[in-house]
Amino acid sequence: MKISFIGKFKKLHDEEYIARSFEMIGCEVQRIQDATQAQDINASLLKFNPDIILYCKWDKHPETQRIIRQIGAKTVCWLFDIYFDYVRENQVTTRSFFRSDYVFTTDDGHNVRFANAGIKHFCVRQGIFKDECVIIDSKTKTYDVVFVGSENPMFPERTKIIHDLSKVFNVKWFGRLNTNEVRGMQLNDLFSKSKIVIGDSYYSPRYWSNRIVETLGRGGFLIHQEVEGLKEEYPDLVTYKRGDIEDLKSKIRYYLEHDDERNEIIKKNYELVKSRYTMDKKCRQLLDYVETY
Repeated sequence: MKISFIGKFKKLHDEEYIARSFEMIGCEVQRIQDATQAQDINASLLKFNPDIILYCKWDKHPETQRIIRQIGAKTVCWLFDIYFDYVRENQVTTRSFFRSDYVFTTDDGHNVRFANAGIKHFCVRQGIFKDECVIIDSKTKTYDVVFVGSENPMFPERTKIIHDLSKVFNVKWFGRLNTNEVRGMQLNDLFSKSKIVIGDSYYSPRYWSNRIVETLGRGGFLIHQEVEGLKEEYPDLVTYKRGDIEDLKSKIRYYLEHDDERNEIIKKNYELVKSRYTMDKKCRQLLDYVETY
């Protein structure tokens, strides 16, 4: 399988880890920076003659559309954000990447709306890069409670939750103003030194961010808000009632005091991610959909 991948590849945590994951399962991947001029993209596609053209948020130039038809490649858009019932919902009808042959997202709660919009949509959950799905053993716990992520003005609940928890617990917020503050194997090291990691996602049924797989797959003990479908996929994940800060506080208090139970849950969730949710497996799942439908 030959894949022309249009994206960002300078940092592993951008699209590079996805490109490497496709290569892990035997694909030949041509990397094209998404800022490349259309005429250069067209020349690259003609020379490589891919089976699939893969991208995230990339709007095709009209001439590129003609080139794609000429070589007969399938166009595949792979998105990791929520669109319906969020500020970016208008993009479903205005951005050309939603007119691809296949659109994959991590949203399994709006399949009917995708279909009604004429989009050939499938849900493929996010995965962690296989080489970074590792637990670092650390006997020293530096932090009681941590959160990793940015301060999002579109999601003020996050700031409120962390502010309320900070009144009761020793909470450390990483990445608040700089999303690159802790990345890659630095996360593994951070989670090894942290007792509890707080998780959240913008609430939407059967949707959650990559924070879950990235935390569990690096050995973090995560407590996440309840979301429909979440416990179906992660039965050992500790969750709290959505909007119930007292329930969250209660769970934090309990697991701060029960080290053995906490460590056992870490192992179970890590083994689940390692067996089912590494990115190479997600890439294989995506290709299976493309080859079947």
